[in-house]
Amino acid sequence: MRGPVAVWNCLVLGLLEETLRRLPRQQMGVYLQENQGWEMAFIHAWREAGHGCLIGVQHGTVRYWDLRYFFDPRSYVRSGRNGLPLPDKVALNGPAAIAAYREGGYPEDQVVELEALRYLYLITQRDARTQAPDVSSALRVLVCGDILPDVSQQMMEWLERAASHLPANTRYTVKPHPACAITPSDYPSVPLHMTDAPLSELLANCDVVFASNITSAAVDAYCSGAPVVQVLNGSTFNMSPLRGLAGVVYIGNPVELADALRNARSRERVVPGPYFCLDSGLPRWRKLLGLVLADAGQADRTAARGTNEDEPKS
Repeated sequence: MRGPVAVWNCLVLGLLEETLRRLPRQQMGVYLQENQGWEMAFIHAWREAGHGCLIGVQHGTVRYWDLRYFFDPRSYVRSGRNGLPLPDKVALNGPAAIAAYREGGYPEDQVVELEALRYLYLITQRDARTQAPDVSSALRVLVCGDILPDVSQQMMEWLERAASHLPANTRYTVKPHPACAITPSDYPSVPLHMTDAPLSELLANCDVVFASNITSAAVDAYCSGAPVVQVLNGSTFNMSPLRGLAGVVYIGNPVELADALRNARSRERVVPGPYFCLDSGLPRWRKLLGLVLADAGQADRTAARGTNEDEPKS
């Protein structure tokens, strides 16, 4: 409401209003929806400029405790001025997100399910993990770091302590979050292999995934069929996007971590239920975009006829 953030918000709003005002009328707009502050300014400016249908696309995961995605259900009632800026439709990427929005009270007539573009690679990834793991080979651990430095540091410290209870030939592959580097020399007792390779490659060559509590990479691992171990240290809420799903192991100390990693291959395999909507043909996307553009075209033709009828006859 005041200070540098308030000035920044005013600049963002002004720039969006001016930019969208200068654009020719757009029949449709699509944006990635996380309910960040700039999105509210964008929706307002889009409406003020008279553009067409606006679709907010939920492209990642919806965590139970991530309050960016939830408002009091009364906020969704569009009446009068100063209402909550909302898109015309929210495009959700699968059953998990739809269930979360429904539980949060979002109007179901404003929700549409579309294919999860970001996760289409899981179609082949899931089918590749069909054989039982070879428990006689070296254990392969994939570590997915967190965006928060203190969380990643705790994970690595616990891994270093847990490694002393694991077989000496265990392989540790670490994929840091792009915004939070991990320095291998800080953990000299563990032979770490650092990588920035895509998850699609790493998940195909690991036996278990050790992930932070909030990272969406845990969902990639879960949907690919890999065993998932997540940190739950008791100092924060369980904000895992896998919260409540069977087969995920939560650990609270290095000893529990060692046990979870050591027993990952011998645990009963859990077949993940449908989390995302996956279809490489994108039939839902094609149908929605086609309907919106058809409706917009019809509205434009109707408006054009009305304008012509208003013109004086010669």
